[in-house]
Amino acid sequence: MSVWIKAVVDMFVKELQGALDADIQDLIMKEQEIQSYIQEREREVAEREAAWKAELSTREVVIQPPYSSLSPFPPF
Repeated sequence: MSVWIKAVVDMFVKELQGALDADIQDLIMKEQEIQSYIQEREREVAEREAAWKAELSTREVVIQPPYSSLSPFPPF
């Protein structure tokens, strides 16, 4: 009878180990997907930020009033 109990316990341990391995693999894959998603969002934000800064610098150039470089204050 003890051989039968040992066989049942061994089978349970193998099934449990298989389930744990599958869960670990799922977690690893999800973590990789999350990291990929984060990197993609960061890239998109960096692109938008660069475009916004470029637009801002062109607007600053357009609206900057011309005044003498000798005067510390712009003319009114």
